[in-house]
Amino acid sequence: MKSTGKFFRIHLLLCTLYFVLCTSISYSQEKHADNIAKSQNTTVVNGVKYYLHTVEKGQTLFAIAKAYDYSLNDVVLENPEAINGIKSGQVLKIPFKKIKKIEPATTPNGANYIIYTVEAGQTLYSIAKTYNTSVEKLKTLNPELESGLKSGQTIKISLSKPQTEKVEKVEKVEKTEKPKPANTSKINPTHEKPTTLVDTATFSIGPLDSLTTVLLQNKHISDSIAKLRFVYPGRLKDEYNIAFFLPFHINDANEIELEKLINGDEQLSNKTTIALQFYEGALLAIDSLKKQKLRAKVFVYDIDDHDSLSLTKLLKKPELAKMDLMIGPLYGSSFTPIAKFAKEHTIPIVSPFIQINKILFDNLYVCKAQPSVAKQIEQMACYVIDTFHTQNIILFNDGNAKEVTFYNLFKTIANKALVEKGHAATDSLKEIKNLSTLENILSPSKTNVIVLPSNNQSYVTEFISKLNSIKNQNKGKFVLFGLSNWINYDNLDFEYLNNLSVSIPSNTYTDYQNPRTLAFVKTYYDRFKTDPKPYTFQGFDITYYFISSLQKYGSGFLNTIVDNQYQGIETNLNFMQYSSNGGFENKSVYILKYQDNKLIKAN
Repeated sequence: MKSTGKFFRIHLLLCTLYFVLCTSISYSQEKHADNIAKSQNTTVVNGVKYYLHTVEKGQTLFAIAKAYDYSLNDVVLENPEAINGIKSGQVLKIPFKKIKKIEPATTPNGANYIIYTVEAGQTLYSIAKTYNTSVEKLKTLNPELESGLKSGQTIKISLSKPQTEKVEKVEKVEKTEKPKPANTSKINPTHEKPTTLVDTATFSIGPLDSLTTVLLQNKHISDSIAKLRFVYPGRLKDEYNIAFFLPFHINDANEIELEKLINGDEQLSNKTTIALQFYEGALLAIDSLKKQKLRAKVFVYDIDDHDSLSLTKLLKKPELAKMDLMIGPLYGSSFTPIAKFAKEHTIPIVSPFIQINKILFDNLYVCKAQPSVAKQIEQMACYVIDTFHTQNIILFNDGNAKEVTFYNLFKTIANKALVEKGHAATDSLKEIKNLSTLENILSPSKTNVIVLPSNNQSYVTEFISKLNSIKNQNKGKFVLFGLSNWINYDNLDFEYLNNLSVSIPSNTYTDYQNPRTLAFVKTYYDRFKTDPKPYTFQGFDITYYFISSLQKYGSGFLNTIVDNQYQGIETNLNFMQYSSNGGFENKSVYILKYQDNKLIKAN
């Protein structure tokens, strides 16, 4: 059955290669902007002035947009047919810009701002972009905007430049409403073939939510964990737009012969395999939510981590700004620019696999599903003290300068927890730096709990071997705590791991005795004719949690995320806000221990 399962999974991949919406529309970014002059021909449509630009041979849409100081999105919005490409002789309508002098006013406290009258069709985002400010600053300066933005309303806009400088104001293009066709579910406003991988999806793209973010008064709670300081924009919708960014590497996969793939003579890349497994789980999550009346348009983009040009093109796709949720990319090099785009458009974005907290800095819309190593150590320290605070706890410092942060973090959290358990402040952890001194502080009557927060594989391997010998000589009880990476060390002896009751923190754990797990395995096997892999479980858990949150709470579901816990098949999700201006980190960590030659859940 394994070969049959492999064939079905390969078949799914090939189907995905056909249906997946690839990185972007293929606009060629040649250097023509310097050679393109603004057209002298203009026209007025419904009171709005436009340039009429006639496309010449060799000109590209990117170059034309740049010549008029617009983005591709701006030009395509006015010329929807251009999304399929432009040709020589085609006439494009491009909004006319004019410069107005706006005399800045001065507030009593000396701060500079201008008084601006809102024009029809404008949004907070477009105004903020025009005046080089942010939506947050606009809302802070104009609290009344909490109730929405209206045409004719006057608002204050702070100036980052000196008062003496001119402020460029774009003459706003008023878009006339086009009559809606009778069946909007079959209309694709972008004129691009829609890509949906779930049959519940419809092809209409709803209106972009108002981009409103309100800064609230700073408040703190214990342990330096910050509560929400922002009200996230959003509302319940009849249909949601969801984007997945996954490294399928379609072009490379297409070059592999199917027969060789089936026979095992060639293999898909590791990233392609992981992306496929994750997406299979995501499909099952969407199927489950389908039964709960989910209506969503799902976009899937093939991301190449090493192709910055294709990523730049992708971010210019018009539909991206209309997303209600983004899942992925899986890796940091491509996640960072897409997360920046998500922040600019107030779109929640999920990182399934990245552990480092850097992606949370200064981005309130990032959700990181994998707890960092620091969070794992923090949770492990709490578990050790909660379980063994009356035993003989020994913290081992291997002297590695690169890991001193891990050592100090465990020490700080554990000593604080000991005090909270009623121990005197002087009754802190025992600390040693070499195994030669270990035997002097071992206890014959208590469990000797030894903590080695190290990722040095060669050192860890040697340490476990020596510690196992010491245990056999002393005949006492031992528990050794390490780091999650130990599970990947293939040179560790299972006999030693069992003998020392080695325990590690982990982001994931699958209990194959759990009826829910068994039901999922059966569902997966019925569909794909093989057994699910770890990344499949993660794809299901992460997708199910975030899309069900979107379905239940609407596009502003981040307002409830810290209270919305989820117990998954493999991944538990329990989010905390990383900092006052940062995103959300999953703080749920399993403690696993080796017993009977396998890992079991200890907590």
